[in-house]
Amino acid sequence: MNLDDACRYLEYWGTGNSDMRATKEVVRQKIIAARDLIKCRPLAPEIAMELFTSKGMGLIMGVVCFSAALIEWSESELNDVKRLCVQTYKNA
Repeated sequence: MNLDDACRYLEYWGTGNSDMRATKEVVRQKIIAARDLIKCRPLAPEIAMELFTSKGMGLIMGVVCFSAALIEWSESELNDVKRLCVQTYKNA
């Protein structure tokens, strides 16, 4: 395996040289998938909020908060995650 190739280990994605950008991209893509899932489905407001809570907030609490102790998130990266979460919430 090349040191620059990302692999998964204990819910983190990183390279052999400690580049954790892949974890951040996985988080972004999961939030975008949750946002698009809610946006594309005409759901009752209660069900949409339940879906947001389980998919969106579960992801944020599970991945972003869990990884925050080991992965340094810049202010702009956190603002991007926040923006995506607000979009997902508004869609719900």
